[in-house]
Amino acid sequence: MKLRWLHIQGFRSIRDIRLQVDDFLCLVGQNNHGKSNIFQALALFFSSGTRGITPDIFFRSPTEVTKEIIIEARFEELSEPEMEKLHPWTVNGVLTVSKKYRIDGDKPQVLYEALMKIPKEEWLREDFDHYNNREVISKLPITEFLPKSGRITRQAYRQAIENYIKAYPDEIEWIEERRENPAGYKQVLDGYLPEFHLVPAVRDVTEETKPTGPTLLSRLLDVIIKRIARQNPAFQRLQEAARDIKTMIEGKNPEEKLAEIRELEERLKQELTPWNIELSIGVDAPDIDRIFQLGTNIKLDDGIETRVDEKGHGLQRSLIFALMRVWAAEATQAEAKEAREIRERSHIFAFEEPELYLHPQMCRATYESLKQISSTDQVFISTHSPHFIDMEDYRHIAIVKKPSLEKGTQVIRVQKELFKGERKKHFNMLRFFNPDRNELFFARKVVLVEGPTEKAVLPLLGRRIECFDHKVSIIDCGSKFNLTLYMDVLNAFNIPYLVIHDEDPIDPEIQPGGSHHDPDKLRHAQKVFEENHKIKSTLNPAIGIIKQIPGEFENLIGISKTKAERLGKPFAAVEKYAEEGVEIPEEVERLVRETYR
Repeated sequence: MKLRWLHIQGFRSIRDIRLQVDDFLCLVGQNNHGKSNIFQALALFFSSGTRGITPDIFFRSPTEVTKEIIIEARFEELSEPEMEKLHPWTVNGVLTVSKKYRIDGDKPQVLYEALMKIPKEEWLREDFDHYNNREVISKLPITEFLPKSGRITRQAYRQAIENYIKAYPDEIEWIEERRENPAGYKQVLDGYLPEFHLVPAVRDVTEETKPTGPTLLSRLLDVIIKRIARQNPAFQRLQEAARDIKTMIEGKNPEEKLAEIRELEERLKQELTPWNIELSIGVDAPDIDRIFQLGTNIKLDDGIETRVDEKGHGLQRSLIFALMRVWAAEATQAEAKEAREIRERSHIFAFEEPELYLHPQMCRATYESLKQISSTDQVFISTHSPHFIDMEDYRHIAIVKKPSLEKGTQVIRVQKELFKGERKKHFNMLRFFNPDRNELFFARKVVLVEGPTEKAVLPLLGRRIECFDHKVSIIDCGSKFNLTLYMDVLNAFNIPYLVIHDEDPIDPEIQPGGSHHDPDKLRHAQKVFEENHKIKSTLNPAIGIIKQIPGEFENLIGISKTKAERLGKPFAAVEKYAEEGVEIPEEVERLVRETYR
């Protein structure tokens, strides 16, 4: 079972969002814009009961306060065991679940709702009001499947519906309808939806390494123990011995119970004579699984063997990820062997800021590990690190924004394929030449430039004229021909941007009749110049601006060709403007201020 669609209304900073969900999902956005609230809404949805439903979790703005929280989820790809349990509440193999949260007085309430496929005719529904009225049902086709005499029970009518549908499947018209609290729905649902496991940004590692409860270590032990129970004869004998001890103590009947136990029962009954009650002492067979788990602990030896909570935070979080990786591997192996009893429920893992305490190289390795885990169990992360996203995986990225208190949290995702064929190959190759391109998803504004000279000198000049802003990301696109690739991504995610590029006019001397006419150079120059039109046509003027520089950027900032060739353009530009006394040309200052405006 996979969560594929989510709708949240009225929860904390979320007024109303709809979100398509993949196996791997990465939330990015500024602090206090609602990333954690999306995870908290999921945690509320997957929990049962009313714990945590307090007035402060309802959406409020200066103009509006909601009285109801609605969280709706759609699940697809149900396994056979899941369909066996949940098929009455599915439509074409899809389970759509809704929970509504209210506070009536001081009492919190949860209402369950399911989208169901039901017969259009009311008399073919289990909640038909007149099911036991013979005068009514005698006129209905279903009467042939009901008892001819006696009282008609609800169970008898339910069986009649089932028999009628089997007998006349082509005569039944079905409709889809949302129904509140359908019979049996809540009990099955709470025990069969995916298990949601949230690891907050600040998390005590001991909470994940407890051998019992809904922890990663406990789940991993559960898989291992079940495998042992199926395969290991010694373990099975131990289970049998435990049952024999129970039989020995209790006996197969009261007369065979151990004399010492019977004596204790009699003494206790005498003490409780005024209450006039019977008393019996029973002994539950020891749960071998439980004993195995309770005796399990983890110690780490990095020169000194200690408990995991006594190690550094980086190692602690690395252990959590290691547990996840092993859990995913075990789960995959269980699925490969069709061990349905082990993979009875699917799992969703949500990590807040997984980059905490990890150095950049470990961040990248962990990102790849989490993606691998998502092939088995869904993985959601929220991050502030460009090392935990990949621009190539843009369809897994969701930008979370909160434009205002009134609008609340909003989510921007791109589901469509932006690039195809050679253009897609070219886009994917950019990762090898621009490793910092991922930071554009975190920027207040993105500035796209053709090469390293602009990327080096614009921040330098921004600091000199005191307009520099760390929230503006300058991306070296590597070539004028790559600008539109980045523009397509920025347009799709609605990220504000500025494009700075050279005009690259065609030199008259290489054209026909010129002193240096060269057909090959002319074709290349024409191609470069024509790119100006592609850049202009790609622009979304609602969020983007283009600054076309006459000639070349190096000419604008006054770098001589000789010096550029001797030192390299970026180094020559930085060397010139590193000195405080060097005057900044007026047109260059305007460009720098536009960069950080």
